[in-house]
Amino acid sequence: MIRKEKFVPNEYYHLYSRTIFNIPEFKNNKNAKRLEQAFLISNSTKASVAYLFLKNNKGATTKDVLKILEKGEKLVDILCYAIMPDHYHLLVREKQENGTTKFIRSCNTSIAKYVNIKSDRKGSLFESRFKSKHVNSNEYLLHLSLYIHLNPLDFLVNKKWREHELLNWHESKDKLLNYQWSSLNHFLDDGYKNNIISGEEIIKNQFDNKKEYETFLHDWSEKTKDSIKELIIATDTDSKGETTALYLAEQVKPLGIKVTRLGYGLPVGGDIEYADEITLSRALEGRREMY
Repeated sequence: MIRKEKFVPNEYYHLYSRTIFNIPEFKNNKNAKRLEQAFLISNSTKASVAYLFLKNNKGATTKDVLKILEKGEKLVDILCYAIMPDHYHLLVREKQENGTTKFIRSCNTSIAKYVNIKSDRKGSLFESRFKSKHVNSNEYLLHLSLYIHLNPLDFLVNKKWREHELLNWHESKDKLLNYQWSSLNHFLDDGYKNNIISGEEIIKNQFDNKKEYETFLHDWSEKTKDSIKELIIATDTDSKGETTALYLAEQVKPLGIKVTRLGYGLPVGGDIEYADEITLSRALEGRREMY
C-alpha cells in the first residue's frame, strides 16, 4: 500500500500510531519508558549501533548511548511529543530524505519487539502503518504543540479541554507536569532538558517566555467565557479589611485567578465609596498583586 503523504526535508508533520485493538500498552511505565527511549535512539543514523550496544551492555547509561548517537546525524527534529495509554503523538521536521519513515519504522519495530518479549506474545503492536499529516501553516504548527501537550488531560482529568471547557487550569497543569511521558516540562520548566527534543525554537521563539506559552495553553483549554481573570480587592485598610483581603486571596488564587489590592492612593482610613474619580483611578493603576 502506497503512502499518500510524501515526506519532504524541512517540512513539518504530525505523526501518530495507535496500538492494535486500542490495548493500553503504555499504561505500563516500563513500556512507556522504552518507547521514549526509542524516540531518542531511532532518531539517528547510528540507531542500529546504539541498539546493539544496549543489547550487549545491560548496564549502559543514557550518557553512553548519547555518545554513540552524537557520532551520527538526526533523521528528524522532534519538536514535541506525548505518549498516551494506547497511542502516541509526535510533531517532527524531516531533516534527511526518507528520515521520517526510517525513524518511525525503527521506533515502532523496537518497541514492538520489547513489548512482545515482555508479554510473551507475537504479532503487530500497532494497527496498520503510522498516520501522518502535513503541517501547512504556522497556525497549525502552534495548534499541534498545544494539542499534543494537552492530550494527556483526556485521562488525567477529562476531555472538556477539547471544547475549551476545562474548569481548573491550575490543578490540571500540575497533573500535566507530573505526567512524565510528554515533552511539556521541556517547554515550561527552565531546569528541565529533554534530549529527545530539538528544533523546538520555531515554537518557543513565538512567545516572550515560558509563562506566555503556558498562558497560550491555559487560554485555549479553560472555560474563559464570562470567567474571572482578576479579582481586585478594595477592602478598608484597617485590621478587619486586611484580614478579609488575605482570606479572599487564599481562597481565589488556587483557581488560577490573579488577585490584586488597590494602591494606597486612597487616604488611610478613607472609605472607597467617597473617593473621587481621579483618586480611585490612581488607586487602580497602583494596585499590586497579592501572593
